[in-house]
Amino acid sequence: MTDPLTLVIANKNYSSWSLRPWLVMTELGIEFSERMVKFDSDDWEQNIAQLSPSRLVPVLWEGEPGSGFATFDTIAILERLHEIRPEAKVWPSDPQKRSRARSLVANFHSGYLSLRAAMPMNIRSRYPGKGMSPEVAGEIERLCELWVSTRHEFADGGEFLFGEFCAADAFFAPVASRFVTYEVNLEGEAKQYQHVLLNTDAMKAWTVEALNETEFVQMDEPYAIAGGNSSSTG
Repeated sequence: MTDPLTLVIANKNYSSWSLRPWLVMTELGIEFSERMVKFDSDDWEQNIAQLSPSRLVPVLWEGEPGSGFATFDTIAILERLHEIRPEAKVWPSDPQKRSRARSLVANFHSGYLSLRAAMPMNIRSRYPGKGMSPEVAGEIERLCELWVSTRHEFADGGEFLFGEFCAADAFFAPVASRFVTYEVNLEGEAKQYQHVLLNTDAMKAWTVEALNETEFVQMDEPYAIAGGNSSSTG
C-alpha cells in the first residue's frame, strides 16, 4: 500500500508551476490532497519552511506533509509520479514519444525567459497587448511551431501533442492561459491546440477556482501597478 499524496501549491490565479502537476494528477485521476499556501500570507510565513524543503511550490508529499517524503520542482514531481503511479501514464508509453515529451518540457523549463517574464500567469485579469516585444513574439512563434510540428509527428489523430493527454500538455496549459490574459491571437492548429488545453476538465476546474480568488499579490501584477515587477516566471 502506497502512502497518500499531498500536493502543496500556491494561489491558483498566479502559480503556473503549481498548476502543472495539479493538472496532471487531476486529469489523469491520481488521488491526492491539496494543501494551498498563499503568497504573502501568514500561512506562508509560518508554514512554508516545514512544507517545502526549497521554500518554493509546488511540493509533492508522500505521507504526512512536513514529515513524509518530499519531491520538489515541477519536473521532478512529474518524474516521481511516473515512478509511483505508472498506470496513470504521466508520460507517453512509446519511448520516442516519451523522449520528445520530456525534451519539450525541459526546453520550456529552461527557456522562453522573455515570454515567461513579460506575460506572467494571471487568470482573472486581462491586459491586451501588454508584455509584447520582438523577443516575446519570436518565442511565441517558436513555441507554436513546436506545438504544430510535434502534433504532426506524434499526435496520431488525437487532440493532444502525443495523442492522449500527458505531462507535456499540462506543462503548456499555463502558456495557453497567458495567451488569453494578454490577448495573443494564435492561428490554425496552434489555436486549436490552445483551445483543447483550456477545455480539459482539470483546467476548467482550476480556472473556476482561480477566478474566485481575491488576493492581490503585487509582485505578480506588473501591469496593475506602475513600475511593478513580476516574479511569476513559470
